Amino acid sequence: MAKRSRTERREREREAVKLARARVKLAELEPGGAADRPIEVASASVIEPHATSMPCAACGATSLRVDEHVAVTLGEGTDARRLRVVRARCAACGHRRDVYFRIGTTLAN
Repeated sequence: MAKRSRTERREREREAVKLARARVKLAELEPGGAADRPIEVASASVIEPHATSMPCAACGATSLRVDEHVAVTLGEGTDARRLRVVRARCAACGHRRDVYFRIGTTLAN
């Protein structure tokens, strides 16, 4: 007996949600996905263009919009690290994501 169209649609929706969750977990393991794995950049001026060029972790669309770009200090004392955090949102699916950056120094050639 064939499945009803509603049943098939709901199965596809559940699979899409599972796939999105897996993609988000994978994105958290990539550079920039967590504070302990920031993306190294040369200057603050390249952070927002870099973040908006990244695909959405949930749906894969290339329509991230920057909601906020802040400088934060993590840790205390000699263990303190200055990072930049971009809080972005996908225009297609609405998924929110934090991307971590660290401004490094470039050495002269």
